[in-house]
Amino acid sequence: MTAAALALLVAAGAALQDRRFEVPVTLFYDEQDLSGAVVSRLALQSVVLAMEYFNSLPSGHMFVPSRESDLNVYDAIDRAVERGSAAVVGGINAPFSSLLADAARRRGIPFISLASGPLLQRADDLVFRPRPDNGARVLGRAAKEAGVTSYSVIATGFYANHTQSFAHGFGSAFGASPVGTTLLAGDLKKHMDEFDKISLRADAALLILPDWLAAVTVRELRLRRPDMPIYASDWAVSHRTPLLAGELGEEMLTASCTAPEWDDPDLGFPAFVRRTYTAHIPRMILAMGYDTVAMLDAAVRRAGSAAPKAVAAALKELDSVTTVGGPVPVDENGDMRTKPRLFSMKSGRWERIEAGPEEGAEGGR
Repeated sequence: MTAAALALLVAAGAALQDRRFEVPVTLFYDEQDLSGAVVSRLALQSVVLAMEYFNSLPSGHMFVPSRESDLNVYDAIDRAVERGSAAVVGGINAPFSSLLADAARRRGIPFISLASGPLLQRADDLVFRPRPDNGARVLGRAAKEAGVTSYSVIATGFYANHTQSFAHGFGSAFGASPVGTTLLAGDLKKHMDEFDKISLRADAALLILPDWLAAVTVRELRLRRPDMPIYASDWAVSHRTPLLAGELGEEMLTASCTAPEWDDPDLGFPAFVRRTYTAHIPRMILAMGYDTVAMLDAAVRRAGSAAPKAVAAALKELDSVTTVGGPVPVDENGDMRTKPRLFSMKSGRWERIEAGPEEGAEGGR
């Protein structure tokens, strides 16, 4: 290729790049996350990485993320609108989620929430979720089918709504209430006697804890009962949990809405992340970020615009989103109906369990 031809090719590529319209997206970070659940920050990092990946693909638009964090959520949404954002993406533990939904509705800007469970349930809101199911029922069914007869809940004292909804989902699928509930707060040393009692009174434990606290707890329980089944909420999913729990964390179970196709080591998005940055974010969280951007990308393509009201209308019209593994249905409330599946901690990593109970996402809002 001659130098002149190469110059023409570069110029043509630049012209095509210039014709792509920008899609500003505001990411709402929770600076006041009292739980210490790193999964919330990793999920938003995965969203940014997925935007970069989608920007590398042929498209008529490109995503431009910006950061927002403010306890006054109405002011935060106002600033997102003022900077021309097409949508707001909120973290798993974004505070005042109901206020975020109300503020988004008032300003006509869609809010894509990474939170799971029965929160944000108004049918007329502008909230859309790639992960509505928290996997609690799948874990409860797994415990029942494993022959567990009793369990204790160990939870953090923060974010009571998340704790209560996860415990309720697990218990309803298991068919019984826990024999006890322990809230961890302050100095962990004062809870050591509680760990002794839990190991004696229950067959298994359900941990609704952030990753580092879940790792400490599973170590303490397994030192007392090496064979004790441990079930953990999605808060425990991070790259740190296997490192902190070590061998005592082996066989701890959790659930994630991550399709089997994500297990391919050469899958495009994880390979892109590995080549460009690092591979410390578990694929279960990368999948969440990818599906979030896939949902927004489908809406922008349908709308042909980055105007928030047009994007919100397009999100409401989606009946499915094509992601890794094929199309995923979107229900009348704007939630992707992904299936939660079981994962186990094995040899320092989270691995899928091929055999085991699977359910569709929990009922609509």
